[in-house]
Amino acid sequence: MNAQEEQAMAVVEADIPAQGITVEISYAAVAAFDQAAEVARRHPTFQQFGEGKGKKLRVTYQLSELQALQELKDTTWELRHKRAWLHGAEIEWHRMAQMTYCFQELLQRPRQDHCFFDSNFWSGFGCRYAIANLADRINNDWLTFGHLESGGVWVFDKPRIREHVRKNLYSGFQHCPAFDEEYLQHVLDLFPERVDPVEDDRWQHLTNRQGQIFGVGPRGVDAAKKIVLEFQQKIRERRGHDRVQANGKRKLPPEFFAPYQRPRKKKGLLARLIG
Repeated sequence: MNAQEEQAMAVVEADIPAQGITVEISYAAVAAFDQAAEVARRHPTFQQFGEGKGKKLRVTYQLSELQALQELKDTTWELRHKRAWLHGAEIEWHRMAQMTYCFQELLQRPRQDHCFFDSNFWSGFGCRYAIANLADRINNDWLTFGHLESGGVWVFDKPRIREHVRKNLYSGFQHCPAFDEEYLQHVLDLFPERVDPVEDDRWQHLTNRQGQIFGVGPRGVDAAKKIVLEFQQKIRERRGHDRVQANGKRKLPPEFFAPYQRPRKKKGLLARLIG
């Protein structure tokens, strides 16, 4: 692009679109900026504002264009001055990058446990980034919300748990197409009021060094999985088996998966004959 073309592109900054993921990259005297600019210019929404060191590039991708967005993200790791908006609201770049990567991973390799299991812990809230999971080591302080009754029964403070989950769910993931607000509401409703680890061997008391009980938690990863699967089954029954996925969450539109589906190979004559 010559100087005259660049000057023509230096238009007044437009408003951020209300739909899609808008990214903005500020000029940097490094090769990564030129690489990012090359990728950005291929998109029909490409815009350039300013000139010289004040140059900024802006592109808006839809959630059905995550492959193209990922190509741009791959060129921007070295760039420090970059911004992102999700449906018109600014969001931290790393949260946008994490959400879009996670959703694209789901589309590429659909698994019923994708939104519930992150190789180390299980989350019952339908998003593995809910910052409230059933792990035995991290992000499980919400399992201590409540009090101990005589006989070892733990009574959960459900209003406090509800507030904690909603407050700490990453803002970007509330806009993820796979995020299911109704599913989350069902989990919060179905979450037990009381747990007796003596009667339910999936749970155990959490104790400090002095042996004092300060909460309850799953006995391990397998126990956490059983608890999550129970939520899924109950929610699926509530919502209707034909309306939701096997995990109880609403079904995603087929068009999201289309870019990642490989065309089926036509069977040869012999293959058709033998089935």
